[in-house]
Amino acid sequence: MTLSTETHTQSAETDSGLSIDTDTLVRVGSHAILIIASLIAITPFVWAFMTSLKQPDAIFTTVSQLVPANPTVENYVTVWVENPFDRWVFNSLILTVGAVFVTLLLDSLAGYALAKGNFVGRSLVFTAVLGTLVIPPQVVMVPLYIEMQWLDWHNTYWAMMALYVANPFGTYLMRQFFLGIPDDLLEAARMDGCSTIQIYTRIMLPMAKPALSSLAIFTFVFTWGGFLWPLVITNETAMFPLQVGIGLLSGPYTQQWGPLLAASLLAAFPVLMAYLLAQRSFMEGITLSGRKG
Repeated sequence: MTLSTETHTQSAETDSGLSIDTDTLVRVGSHAILIIASLIAITPFVWAFMTSLKQPDAIFTTVSQLVPANPTVENYVTVWVENPFDRWVFNSLILTVGAVFVTLLLDSLAGYALAKGNFVGRSLVFTAVLGTLVIPPQVVMVPLYIEMQWLDWHNTYWAMMALYVANPFGTYLMRQFFLGIPDDLLEAARMDGCSTIQIYTRIMLPMAKPALSSLAIFTFVFTWGGFLWPLVITNETAMFPLQVGIGLLSGPYTQQWGPLLAASLLAAFPVLMAYLLAQRSFMEGITLSGRKG
């Protein structure tokens, strides 16, 4: 009896040791893969930053030299001095902030109606919203351009925002999140005398902060990086957003590689900061929005 107990104890200790070793190997392997993937992802940004600190005539003569021998900020100064870069940044901020605000408002209202509303054709409307997810934005550019011309919104911020606001993905994201809020909470609010709008503003929106943060990041990145639609709907240099303005640095015969890299890094900085500041809320919103279908 004693021998059998000792044998089982040794076997359990051996299994525990193997389990610990296996877990350790899995953890080490996962971290190694993440480190390698991170290095691969960050290498182009490091190279672009180092190259942007080189003299314009040394960019191609010292390609194999990662760290510049005589670093300079000449390319960054050139971008700001020789181009209306500050105006382009201002246009992008107006466009992005406006698109984020309108998208959060309209998509949260639509998601609330589709999740908690009780009206005829709700499933049909939601199916139509899902169907629009497969339509590329380029397909609607021509009719949208005609509509903007009819409204006389050409070369305006409203016209540039038109393609980015009220996107169906945001409606789907908010609807999925609102489905996770118990109906009993809404019924209790109605018994206390709250109207539908009051329930939306006082209960749904405060509880939806993670989902709203995720949608804001998605909209910010998509709008900030928009190029084709602003290029189509605007023809004045003073109205160009940052991405279209950066395209002017690449001419048909010459390429200003130093200023182009400097401008690209400056354009990427706000997106990186927005994600880092809202990273926790972003991940929480994605997780909570996918918990109920």
